[in-house]
Amino acid sequence: MTQTLFNTQAMILSRALATTVQSMSEELAHYLLTVKLDPVDESRANELAAKAREGALSAAEQAEIEEYRRVGRVMEILRLRARKTLGRKA
Repeated sequence: MTQTLFNTQAMILSRALATTVQSMSEELAHYLLTVKLDPVDESRANELAAKAREGALSAAEQAEIEEYRRVGRVMEILRLRARKTLGRKA
C-alpha cells in the first residue's frame, strides 16, 4: 500500500510509539495522564473546531486544525499506553 499522506512529525512519532514493546514505568504513566495542551493551544484548537463546525475554515486554518488533531492522536496513544501500564500493575 502506498502512503499518500504527508508524514508529519506527529504521525511518525505516533507510529514509533505504537511499535515500542518496552514497558512504561508507573511514574511515567501517571505523568502522561496529566499532560494537557497549553491553555493558549487549547483555546486556539477550540476556536478552530467552532469554525470547522460552521464550515468557515480557511485553507491555512484547515491545515492548522489537522496538526492539532495529529497531536491529539499522539497524546491519546500515550494515555492509552499509560492506562494499560497502570492497569497491569494494579
